[in-house]
Amino acid sequence: MNGRDTTQADVKLADQLLGLLPRLGQVWASAVHETGTASVVRMKVLGMLARSGPTRAGELAAFCSITPSAMTELIEGLVDDGRARRDPDPTDRRAVLIAVTSEGQSEVDRVVAIARTNVLELIDRLGPEQRVRLGAALADLNDAFTAHHQKETRNVR
Repeated sequence: MNGRDTTQADVKLADQLLGLLPRLGQVWASAVHETGTASVVRMKVLGMLARSGPTRAGELAAFCSITPSAMTELIEGLVDDGRARRDPDPTDRRAVLIAVTSEGQSEVDRVVAIARTNVLELIDRLGPEQRVRLGAALADLNDAFTAHHQKETRNVR
């Protein structure tokens, strides 16, 4: 890990977080299904583009844990459907960046609105102090994920 011993409390936290992933995935998959979006992976790509801005295909493939050829096929579909576009990379004229279009952003917004409504129903069950603790913990965890993701994709082209 990071040079320190893993405690039983750390293992319990990891197990609790991993236990939530399928439940959160179901919230997301239900929202994707409700909007009629083609697939969860397609929405994952559109969501990343909407959050992170134009991105190289290799980084998208690494983020989605799929092969570059599978990502190329997915991108082709998004471009053909008008949900994404290819832009020249201003830092490397040989490369292209994939960007979300307004139609793709609208699709993301619809899925997020449905998923948010479902998550808000869960948050409503928490008291004020629980909400504050959850907010702080999620911010810290998001920072850790962001730092780890940047390290993993730093050299992906």
